[in-house]
Amino acid sequence: MFHFCVSVLQVAWIHTDRYTLLTLQNRVITRNSRYKVTHNSHRTWWLHIAEVQERDRGEYMCQINTSPMKSQTGYIEVVVPPHIEEEETSSDTEVREGSDVSLRCVAKGSPDPETTWRREDGQEITIGRKKVSSVKSTDLNITKVGRLQMGAYLCIASNGVQPSVSKRIVLNVNFPPMIWIPSQLVGAPVGTDVTLACNLESFPQSVTYWNRESGTMVLTNDKYNSVLLNKGLYKIAMQLTIRNLKPEDFGAYTCVAKNSLGETEGTIRLYEIPPPSSPATSQGPEPLRPKSEKLRNGHPQSAQTKIEETGSTEVQYGPSPSFNASSFSSENYFPPTNSNTEPGAETISSASKKMTSMCLYYVLFFVVCQWISFRGFS
Repeated sequence: MFHFCVSVLQVAWIHTDRYTLLTLQNRVITRNSRYKVTHNSHRTWWLHIAEVQERDRGEYMCQINTSPMKSQTGYIEVVVPPHIEEEETSSDTEVREGSDVSLRCVAKGSPDPETTWRREDGQEITIGRKKVSSVKSTDLNITKVGRLQMGAYLCIASNGVQPSVSKRIVLNVNFPPMIWIPSQLVGAPVGTDVTLACNLESFPQSVTYWNRESGTMVLTNDKYNSVLLNKGLYKIAMQLTIRNLKPEDFGAYTCVAKNSLGETEGTIRLYEIPPPSSPATSQGPEPLRPKSEKLRNGHPQSAQTKIEETGSTEVQYGPSPSFNASSFSSENYFPPTNSNTEPGAETISSASKKMTSMCLYYVLFFVVCQWISFRGFS
């Protein structure tokens, strides 16, 4: 029920936009079962439209056949949620790297929907030199497309009438394989396992394998294990594990990748290194110790050699448990200055006496020389 009209005379409903007579009094004139007319004692008239469609939009007029004619108009606005026109919208697309690409998304509804492009993975969209999170347009144009633009794009149409709709369009960028190697020289000892790695980018996906230096293809078996690790839409990690290395296993290994656009390869050289050394059985250099430990009883500690009963020698750092100051000569032993006794006091007294005697000798010698000089002058 949308409109009403008050009258006691003949009443007609007309769709003025289509110049169509819909009802006259109690009768439905148009051949459309969705229309129905009711009244309240011929004073109030209602036009009912069931299952409203977009074509029902427009101006309606209630007309009374008086002289002059009387009428009342009303307008029906039909809102329609958006929908995507599949025939006019792009499907999954493949292009060569470096070319230009245009994706189109056509949506209809009432009011007219707004179309927004986003990347499914949340990454930014590159438009020229700019990077944006979304693009509001029917067409998404990318120039000189690269592998970084590869992925799924979402075309989202909305006009304020629920629900909004979207379409997923996958953009694939074709390019020949490219290999880069993290380590071109790999060392490992005999008897161990080692893994060689090549990183590969290509689309469409490449055929991959490993070759030995002689050109022999390496096959997966008890000795070798070749695996591919998927790192993304166009990224793959090639890994070759070699078990229980033998001398003949050392040399060059080549990872090879081919697709419809080209092929490439990378070489890794595996060389032998010595096995890890066993833990040392002898003691290392003297560890750093506080000064209080290095100076004990007034002299620096020194290394002593302890001869075992077996005849072997062992270096010990610091004084032995049977340390005795008397075992050191007077040349490298300095007793503490705060000792209760003063060893060497007699030696000091004797030196003082000698120094006094020498001083007296020099004085006497000087006097004699002066006397001789005086006599000679006279």
